[in-house]
Amino acid sequence: MFSLLFGGLQAHPYREPERPRIVINPRVRGERSSSASSGSGIAYCVRTCDGRYFPLQGRSADEGAIAQCNAFCPAAKMAVYTSSDSARGIDAAVARDGKGYSELPNAFVYRQRLVEGCTCTGGSRIGGLNRIDVMRDPTLRRGDVIMTEEGSRVFTGGRKGPPYRDADFVVPARFPELSRDIRARLSELEMASR
Repeated sequence: MFSLLFGGLQAHPYREPERPRIVINPRVRGERSSSASSGSGIAYCVRTCDGRYFPLQGRSADEGAIAQCNAFCPAAKMAVYTSSDSARGIDAAVARDGKGYSELPNAFVYRQRLVEGCTCTGGSRIGGLNRIDVMRDPTLRRGDVIMTEEGSRVFTGGRKGPPYRDADFVVPARFPELSRDIRARLSELEMASR
């Protein structure tokens, strides 16, 4: 349903398919994508015990990147790798010390086998990311849309950081930077989910 409403996801040969996220990040009118404007490339969170990685949404490798990786995967040691070559992705990614992802002792191990005790969530459950309460989600950016039991809400970015308040989220009609098209699509999505 999301692909019909939001134009679909394009497959990239250098990435594994991602699980759907709660956060929808429509581009706010007149805004350039943050990865394009930062010029730093794509940052990846890498679980060092098996090499499993995922991109940081619209972020480059800044000081808060490792904190975000640790928030999503608190039960494992995480590292941040950055690639300026979008065509090669993780294959061209390097850590701050200049070592490439492929030099990680466990690079791509997750593709061959499950590693005992290698989990983001702790306990006996293998794999997966930690569930983050939206009020404490450090990845939220102004204009992100979340789906709640009451319908869609837009994050206004009203506070410096988590924890957020209910007042930091508004209905799409009260967020003037969303395009008319995105508002209509969100309305269709809400009607389809009832």
